[in-house]
Amino acid sequence: MRETIDLSTLPEIERDIYLNDSWCDKCNEADLGIVNPELYVESGRKYICGNCKICGTECISEIIERQGE
Repeated sequence: MRETIDLSTLPEIERDIYLNDSWCDKCNEADLGIVNPELYVESGRKYICGNCKICGTECISEIIERQGE
């Protein structure tokens, strides 16, 4: 089951990281940013998805949170 997380409830610095630290397979480039973001948890894993700011392709990234950070 998929649980959506409201991005507006996150600290601004965390939101900025999620929205800008992305990878686009079509552009084959990192850190282009995404629009129309959706943050969610599925099967115990956290993901951010949206569309590449440059080409519009859907980008999905798993968010891995390191312990102690």
